[in-house]
Amino acid sequence: MVTVDSKWLAANLDNPGVVILDTRGSMPYRFGHIKNALPFGIEMVVTIAQNGANLVIDGQTAEKVFGSYGIDSSKKVVVYGEPDDPTPARVAWSLLYHGHPDTVMLDIGYQGWKALGLPTSREMSAQPQPAQFKSSPRQEIRADAETIKARKGDPSFVVVDARTPQEHMQARVPDSVLLNWEDGVGQNGTAFLAADELRKEFESKGIAPDKEVVCYCHSGMRASHKYMQFRLAGYDKVRLYDGSIIDWAMRRNPIR
Repeated sequence: MVTVDSKWLAANLDNPGVVILDTRGSMPYRFGHIKNALPFGIEMVVTIAQNGANLVIDGQTAEKVFGSYGIDSSKKVVVYGEPDDPTPARVAWSLLYHGHPDTVMLDIGYQGWKALGLPTSREMSAQPQPAQFKSSPRQEIRADAETIKARKGDPSFVVVDARTPQEHMQARVPDSVLLNWEDGVGQNGTAFLAADELRKEFESKGIAPDKEVVCYCHSGMRASHKYMQFRLAGYDKVRLYDGSIIDWAMRRNPIR
């Protein structure tokens, strides 16, 4: 499961087994958020490498950060933001990478939730009791430059560029396929297109569900949303290159 809908979340707002993370930033959170949601900044799951790449935090840091939000193996985590911002996807992927499979994204943004008249609040949600989060990194959903270079020329392996056409033309990982992440965002405040629409788009680019896919962008943000799009469409062998083009270029790899 990649997403949950507003009806499910509305029925589980007071469920002690559910942790809701609002990734929009502290100021928007103060002006209103989903009832019982906790503010969660993207900086909490990103570390800056020496070459400037935005990488996933290490296991020790993940245990401290996620544990402080009351997240352990018994909790279901729901992450939300706004559809035009890939931040929720990067947070959700970080949890998945560190071995918390019961992590999903809300299928609409906060404005969509508010428009439906569902419960919101301006009060800071109660700080949860710390929990024992155990990091168990899933290397199979993460890629690096060596992963891509090792599979060069492999027809079963596809590198997807989630950036804009302009960025793709300027500098790209060689042989990567352009799939702008915005093309997979839904209409009317929804986070994603329908799964069958996503699959149709991917297959039109020659990317069948049995392919192994690596998604990248500039810093791993937009690519994390594209990662979720592939997962929603039923693709199981998908990875995020969190270092993305920053890491690729700084390692002096070819970029055209």
